[in-house]
Amino acid sequence: MIRTGVFYIATGDQFIAEAERSAQSVRDAMPDVPIAIATDGEPEFAFDHVIEIDDPDYSFTDQIANLHRSPFDRTLHLDTDIYMDANAEELFDVLDRFDIAVAHNHNRSVYDPPGVPDSFPEYNTGVVAYRNDDALREFTQSWDEVYKNLYDGGNPQNQPSFRKALYESDLRIATLPPEYNLMLRYPGHAVGEVKLFHGRLLDIDTPGAGKYTDVEEAAETINATTDHRVFTQLGGISVYSNDESNPINKIRMGIWRHGFVGAFRRGISKIRNRFD
Repeated sequence: MIRTGVFYIATGDQFIAEAERSAQSVRDAMPDVPIAIATDGEPEFAFDHVIEIDDPDYSFTDQIANLHRSPFDRTLHLDTDIYMDANAEELFDVLDRFDIAVAHNHNRSVYDPPGVPDSFPEYNTGVVAYRNDDALREFTQSWDEVYKNLYDGGNPQNQPSFRKALYESDLRIATLPPEYNLMLRYPGHAVGEVKLFHGRLLDIDTPGAGKYTDVEEAAETINATTDHRVFTQLGGISVYSNDESNPINKIRMGIWRHGFVGAFRRGISKIRNRFD
């Protein structure tokens, strides 16, 4: 088995096309890392490995059923709506100490499964780094069972069952910071370079999230600075940071620290000092 690689699971023409666009961003950022896909179609993108799915469900269960089919010992699984903006090979390194690495679900929880305390979060399954071993296979079997039980209860999403299966497992879990799975459809915070952006790359018909913004443009805007910044998506991505080399941010921070009158007086004082 190959040591490391990126793995997609995509069924249906729309998701295959989106996976190809995502994979191109991976190849641009990490050209030496092999990329595989499990699919029911014939991708045009030159994936290094194509694994056939004979009987897809065209639902969230395709991820659960095929996660273990990665050809890589250490796998970075990406949903088709993930855009890689920078090299993220360090995600493989965290698997030296942990079995699986995932980021919190930005929406906190879709559904609270029974038997899981509120203090144990729901994780987002769009970016999953994992050791592809027997423990992972046992986990996916448990995940499938929990999913079926919760689905019978009326919840078709896969993340609540992922949360419960993780809580009941013996897997060593690493929690990734949001810079490795930045969800664009919610207001957010970042510091440092964001490596992986989560947002629809194509406008496709899906029971999941729709397309809200141009991900590449959003990535360029959000990564224009590496300082602490928050962003919103009201009429497009808007970023607010504490980078005081930006004059607007400097004024904003001055008002926050000293109030409008205090900031105004300090500004006037500095202007006077320049001419003294």
